[in-house]
Amino acid sequence: MTRLAWRQLRTTFLLLLGVFVGGMVAISAYTLWRLRGEAVASGLGIAAMHSRGFEDFLTQSLHLTELVALNSLAQSSLTRDARDPRGIERIFVAALQHAPFLRSMSLLDDTGRIVASSNPANLGVKVATQTYLPEDAGRLQILRIGEPWAGRDFASGQPSTAGTPINADSLSFIPVTRSIGLGKGRVTLLFALNPDYFINHVGQKLAAEEGSVSVLRYDGTLLMDSDPGGRPGSLQEPFVRNLRLDEAEFGQFEHDSGEDRPQLIAFRASRLYPFLVVTALDRRQALRQWRTETRTVLGVMVPALLAITLLAIGLYRRQMQLAEQRAESGRLQQINAASVFTNAREGIIITAPDGTIIDVNQAFSRMSGFSREEALGQNPRFLLSGLQDKEFYTAMWSDLTGQGHWSGEIWNRGKSGEMFAAMLTISAVRDDQGRTRQYVALFSDITLLKANEEKLKQTAHYDALTGLPNRVLLADRLQQGMMQIQRRGQRLTVAFLDLDGFKAVNDQHGHEAGDQLLMTVAGRMKQVLREGDTLARLGGDEFVAVLLDLPDITSCAPILNRLIAASAQPVPYGERLLQVSTSIGVTFYPQAEEVDADQLLRQADQAMYQAKLAGKNRYCVFDADQDRSVRSHNERLEDLRRALLADELVLHYQPRVNLRSGAVIGVEALIRWQHPEKGLLLPATFLPLIENHPLAVDLGEWVIARALAQIAEWRAAGLEMAVSVNIGARQLQQAGFVERLAGLLAGQPEVEPGRLDLELRETRALTDLASVCAIISACRKIGVSFALDDFACGHSSLTYLKNLPVSRINIDRSFVCDLFEGGENRAILEGVIGLATAFHRQIVAEGVENVEQGRTLLQLGCENVQGDGIARPMPAADLVAWVAAWQRDAAAAEPASRRCLVTADPS
Repeated sequence: MTRLAWRQLRTTFLLLLGVFVGGMVAISAYTLWRLRGEAVASGLGIAAMHSRGFEDFLTQSLHLTELVALNSLAQSSLTRDARDPRGIERIFVAALQHAPFLRSMSLLDDTGRIVASSNPANLGVKVATQTYLPEDAGRLQILRIGEPWAGRDFASGQPSTAGTPINADSLSFIPVTRSIGLGKGRVTLLFALNPDYFINHVGQKLAAEEGSVSVLRYDGTLLMDSDPGGRPGSLQEPFVRNLRLDEAEFGQFEHDSGEDRPQLIAFRASRLYPFLVVTALDRRQALRQWRTETRTVLGVMVPALLAITLLAIGLYRRQMQLAEQRAESGRLQQINAASVFTNAREGIIITAPDGTIIDVNQAFSRMSGFSREEALGQNPRFLLSGLQDKEFYTAMWSDLTGQGHWSGEIWNRGKSGEMFAAMLTISAVRDDQGRTRQYVALFSDITLLKANEEKLKQTAHYDALTGLPNRVLLADRLQQGMMQIQRRGQRLTVAFLDLDGFKAVNDQHGHEAGDQLLMTVAGRMKQVLREGDTLARLGGDEFVAVLLDLPDITSCAPILNRLIAASAQPVPYGERLLQVSTSIGVTFYPQAEEVDADQLLRQADQAMYQAKLAGKNRYCVFDADQDRSVRSHNERLEDLRRALLADELVLHYQPRVNLRSGAVIGVEALIRWQHPEKGLLLPATFLPLIENHPLAVDLGEWVIARALAQIAEWRAAGLEMAVSVNIGARQLQQAGFVERLAGLLAGQPEVEPGRLDLELRETRALTDLASVCAIISACRKIGVSFALDDFACGHSSLTYLKNLPVSRINIDRSFVCDLFEGGENRAILEGVIGLATAFHRQIVAEGVENVEQGRTLLQLGCENVQGDGIARPMPAADLVAWVAAWQRDAAAAEPASRRCLVTADPS
């Protein structure tokens, strides 16, 4: 080869080597640049999170300040008590006990002078509020924020200015005013906000070395700063102006202050008040992990490039040597190769064609934990993690056999049992005949890179609070599930879950308690699902479960019940136990009509709403026909609830008389609905709607209250009348029934409790006979008597007659109406009357319609009757006249004929 040819070969070699090294450097630089950008973006996201969280906290505190102001006004008229500063002081001091972020609370007169204060030392101090923001245009009743004051309170304080800001180590406070309209005038409340309270809150969330949080007014005045060097009252107007708050309420950016303190800035303006929160994170802290990764990458790339460069130069030099030096060149080549093998940072494995390991380097031992002696003679299978399936290794060996190399990511298990990710490259070493002599595997540890990748994936697809899939990942999994179901010919279930009572927990115990409750309940619900099912959080207290391979509601019921039970378990929070329930809406896919994922979610949401209307803590299945029926039922329930509030329900009264004496012994209150469109409706048309519904208890209490009021009205008119009211088992067994009954009686002190008689119906619904006996006995102690209604019909039992402390039984109208149809009814009547006599109970026969029935009942020993043969149910206004007419007729009757006074309806 000529000298020119050697020179051309050297030029080509150096050019290719330069291109290779330059390419590797460019790739490394690009990778590090991308990683740095991701680290900066993550830091900006964290800063934005802190800004959002502290802005919410400060906004809620200021809102609470407004509530304290309104509450103080509600306790006492400040204008009326202005002459009594001590009275106002007591109100303010009591209010401050619920607002730890306030140092004092004062009242300003029209000249701006403090006339009353929780701190008596503040009296007489004049406070100028002209520069407070927002400007007092039109004397709006809004909360306004002033410049910080130096000192602990107004008495010892001094307002700051842009030219005289407050020293960083001095006490300060923030004045806030709230104007409140009182009639034609208004008062101004002055608050001293304690910035230390809020700065301590920031310190719990953000370490000082990581960054700081500052609060500024819209004009750039610094209100507070967690940075020890911050000076409240200083003006940062150019900084605020550059934020362009009129275009965006929040944002984030990198900022280089020129003081060797590059920062990641995130700001957020309050939605309600004239301030913004600025979070400044130390970029050096945010990039600390990136620097570690950079050192790792450079630590791998530089030695590798150096080794490759040296190897290439060595090869080139060997080619340039004369033939007589080839032996020496070969020896040098072996020395260099051994050095690279020993000192390379990448793990290297050399195997025989059958996979037996014949050599490994030190990097292999460092990464895997296995020494060279432990690895020699083994098959690489001893590193298997179990995370790759058989098809993975089949494809790997197919590429090695066909192409002579394979490259990719793989998970291995080290000697300690810990998994590590590796970027692996395997090459086949072949001889001149193409036969494989060895396999060389080169791998590097990328566990850290995989962890960062997983962290980014977690942020994009999972809920930050609960760790569950978010709305984005739910949409993807639901779409995949729908396609999978179509291929398999199976069904998919979508369940929409909403926590009942979560808002009350948030309002009563705070957002931290709510977050703890959400995390715990989400974990419990996830545990009861099967592998392959998906539980996602949409936001707030709403979740969605996607269940596969469940053909109908019968198959779903066990899982749905487990979800309900899991969510209902109490959640410890400090010394309290938090508890909610769950309403679930269920729908299925596919359906008769084509639906998409959004429609499925809407259907499940609608079914969940029906579950809430049905009483919560249950599940409801979406069905078009059933949905229409449920809506109709709910509308009728709502109509009845509206009727109760609109006073459309009325009571009619049916008299009870003694056939032998002619005396009117009482009336039974019977409910009617005076419908504005349908007229007077009987109870059979609307009472079945509220069976086993809480509205039945409300309606029952309304009937008792109205009956007591009517007794009082009759008594004022000169008519003493006892009233019987029907009461259901649900209402009787409701917690606190006796106390509520006593309260209703106390509301009508002129009514004797003995005038009220409760008729117990639905005895089959009595679940605890001993408890019911105790309730009835307690009612009897306050003077209210009980009766068993519709006796001898339905679920009546001698056990109830024997054990329940009732004073009367009512014979069901069906036996009286059919008295002359066969001897069985007469025999039953004789038996019931005999039982009543044996148990010393009074007896009333219902449903008497004619004279013959009345005479027969008298012969059987039953004197007290009720029915249309005596009088039909009538409005309360008609009863006084009817009683007078009945008593007139009874007095005029001959003693012989008084044995039976049943007549046609005298009303």
